[in-house]
Formats: sequence, structure tokens, C-alpha cells
Amino acid sequence: MTDVEKNSTQDPSSPKRSGAGQTDAKRPAIRFLVESALRTVAKTRAERQPRSKAEWVARLGEALMSESEVEHQTVVASLIASGASSNDIYQYYIPEASRFLGEKWVRDEASFVDVTVGSARLQALFRDRTEGDAYAHLLDRSIPLGQSVLMVIPEFEQHSLGAFVAADGLRRHGVWVRMAIGLNNEELCRLVFSNRFSMLGVTLATWKSVEHSAELIGYLRSHAENLPPIVAGGRVVEDRNLVAQRSGVDFAVKSVHEAVERCGLATVAENLSHIDETI
Repeated sequence: MTDVEKNSTQDPSSPKRSGAGQTDAKRPAIRFLVESALRTVAKTRAERQPRSKAEWVARLGEALMSESEVEHQTVVASLIASGASSNDIYQYYIPEASRFLGEKWVRDEASFVDVTVGSARLQALFRDRTEGDAYAHLLDRSIPLGQSVLMVIPEFEQHSLGAFVAADGLRRHGVWVRMAIGLNNEELCRLVFSNRFSMLGVTLATWKSVEHSAELIGYLRSHAENLPPIVAGGRVVEDRNLVAQRSGVDFAVKSVHEAVERCGLATVAENLSHIDETI
């Protein structure tokens, strides 16, 4: 019998008989390799998962500057999956990510374009929250006592995210908020004169902004009658008394709650506490 004939009479169950037989024999090995690879990927992801708030902030900050349009949203989703609440995201992680971007810029570790793109994405997160929040129509209106606040981002101030964070917090207290962005002294004075605000909030990020704000506050006090309390907030507020003295504001504060208390604003914060828990 020739070699060809021997091969043709070989046991049909032998894996050497055909390509299909070879595939069947290799399936357990292939399955083992795939499962091993998946376990490796899962382990790598687990090891790379941030283990502290600071690491999560850094992860979010880098994602905000990445070329991907959705990577920062993926990080936010991962944060929520890890147990972070909506309030944690908007009251802690987003402001801290903004600070992260600023520090990167100061240390020359990120370009102007990177920081600008990252800041724009942060502000987009706030816009998305307002538009998608089922309670937004309740939180963006005046309460019965008519409490309203003018949140001012001066024309000399390049950092605006802090003002949006503060405005969001005020709205959640039930206070109506109007934004004044980049207005000059005269425009701002006319706006104040034509409305009845219960508080003026000015966002200040650097000591240079504090020095510039002294001229703005002085102009308002000289040209506008019946000024409401003027409050300064922002990254620069560490020594409240020094910031208030240098800028000329009535109060320098570190939080929305502190601003509300200092100015004696009537809010509906207690009535809305159950809403915060569901967002």
C-alpha cells in the first residue's frame, strides 16, 4: 500500500485527517489563550484604576486635554460607577480638575490650546447638567422673596469655571442667578442700576485679578446707588480679610454656603435637599 493509500484509510476521528479536525483539537488551547488574555486585560485595568481622589482628578484632567472627544465623559462615568454621586462630580471633581488644568499651565506642562479645550469641555458638562436636569426649571427661577444674584466674571479675569460652579450652587439653593461676562465698568454699572440684585459675586483666580478688581469695585461704589453686598470668591481666597481689603469687596468667601450666610439670603435649600439626593 502506498503512502497516499495509507493516509486515505486513516481513522476518520484522527485530528490529522482534515483542517476541521485540526480546529477541533486546537479549540481548548485557543479558549485558554483568550480567557488568559481577558484576565490579563481585566487585571491591568483594575491596577490602573485610580485609588484616590487626587488620582481621579488627574485622570479626569488628562482626559479633558486628550484628542478624544469622549474620554472625559468615560472618566466621569467610571467615577459614578465607583460610587461618586452627581454632587461629588460637580462640586468636587470638576472644580479640582479645573485647578489641575491651571497648575499644568503654570508649570508649563500643558499648552494654551490644551487648557482651553479642557476648560471648554468642563463648561459643557455644566451646560449638559442644566439641560438634562429634570429639576432645572425649579432651580433656575426666583424664590418668592425675589432673591437674585449677579455673578460677575470681570473682563480682566481669564478663569471663568469657578463662577459657573458658584452659580450652579446658588441655583440649587433656589436663588435666581444672572451671569455678567466680560462687561466693562460702565456696562456693569448700568446692569446693576437697572436690576434689584441681592448680591454681587465676583470671581477672582489670582492676586493680579484682586488688584484689578479694586478699580472695578471702586467704580461701582462711586457710580451705582443702593449696591447690594459684593462678595469675592475663587482660588485666590485663602486669607479672607486680606482679599477683602485689597479688592474692596464686602466679603471674601470660600463657598456658596458661606456667601449665602454672609449676605443673609433667603433660600429654599432645605426644601431641595431631597432633590440633591436623587440626582
